[in-house]
Amino acid sequence: QQYRDRKLKMLPIVMDGPWIVQKAVGPGTAPAMLGRDLPLQYYFSEPTATTKGVYEVDIHVASSRIARGILNVVKGHIKTLSLAFAFIIEASEEADLPEQVLATFQVHSLHLEDCPNLPDIVRDESP
Repeated sequence: QQYRDRKLKMLPIVMDGPWIVQKAVGPGTAPAMLGRDLPLQYYFSEPTATTKGVYEVDIHVASSRIARGILNVVKGHIKTLSLAFAFIIEASEEADLPEQVLATFQVHSLHLEDCPNLPDIVRDESP
């Protein structure tokens, strides 16, 4: 897990929104080292004949006072924002360059009250 924690970076970019959100999130030029600044929890499930495999990373934002503050500013304006996110795998050696983008997505004018809660997931903890 420590190896993965050192590799995952997130680059948030405010595409459109109030200046206070742009100031809180930053200019979108320097990705955050997620595992260094926030605890991460990893979940894996193997693919079966009927389902795809899943690799999930939960980011515990509430554990950082700074991250909570940024999130509160964003949540206060979420209905008027367009945000883009890139998750990047860090290259720690020259042979790993260029860095690889793992995933990107955008959200626009999100209405949190309309978002369903995720169902509880029962995980098999047996060896």
